[in-house]
Amino acid sequence: MSVTTFRKSNKKRQRKHGFRARMATREGRKIVNRRRQKGRKQLVVNGY
Repeated sequence: MSVTTFRKSNKKRQRKHGFRARMATREGRKIVNRRRQKGRKQLVVNGY
């Protein structure tokens, strides 16, 4: 019998990879700026 290993949680996802999480640290801001320069349509993960 298989076991479910991944349980989706948007709250956890946003806290780890969301816009505010990115902007909170210097490295995170670098990531967002790199993605802006590249011309990404979506800068960060969208949760909801």
